[in-house]
Amino acid sequence: MIPAKKSKAFEFFFDQFNKRFLSFQFKGIYWATETNIVTLPSTSALFIANHSTWWDPLVIFHLNRHIIKQESYCMMHEKGIKEYPFFRKIGAFSVNRQNPKDIVQSINYAKEKLKDGKALWLFPQGDEHHLETRPLAFLPGAIHIVKNSDIPIVPVGLYYTFGNERKPEIYIKIGKPLVSAELKGSLVKEKNLELESHFTFLLDSLKQEVITKSLDQYKNIL
Repeated sequence: MIPAKKSKAFEFFFDQFNKRFLSFQFKGIYWATETNIVTLPSTSALFIANHSTWWDPLVIFHLNRHIIKQESYCMMHEKGIKEYPFFRKIGAFSVNRQNPKDIVQSINYAKEKLKDGKALWLFPQGDEHHLETRPLAFLPGAIHIVKNSDIPIVPVGLYYTFGNERKPEIYIKIGKPLVSAELKGSLVKEKNLELESHFTFLLDSLKQEVITKSLDQYKNIL
């Protein structure tokens, strides 16, 4: 497992670069402001997001930096960390799903960060999948990380779309925080399916709002 190697100085300068980079590529990043941010955990939370593009980690960094504002870490595939090692400096650590021992090390590392009051980001799909893929096919890592604890899981839906202009747009909707005990079932597999069901509903509702242009509550945060 490759641990994170956070640098506050690097995060500051990377934020300046990232805002310009995203602004060049996208018309805007729109966040559903109807989400009551006060109700979101201020510490020790597991944020989960769908994973459909290379852009996702950069979008999440921007969201966390400017809206959620927590010291956070993100679990990434080992291949991604090796290809883009700068992600370590903004809180990314690796997992190698082909190595059971490495998986255990990564999960334990994640648990330690949560115990220290940090926020953790995870892509439960593991790999990139097309935005419209259903079922989402969540891996059980999120449940393993928070089982037997009261650490909330916060679903974050990301939806990319083209409108009437040249540049695409990104829409983000944050769902209600969930605790493992609230998810139906006693087995990890059962709770994981229930979590996937909650997230699918969030993502599909976000998609419908974009399609019907029911976007009054969305604010550009780019």
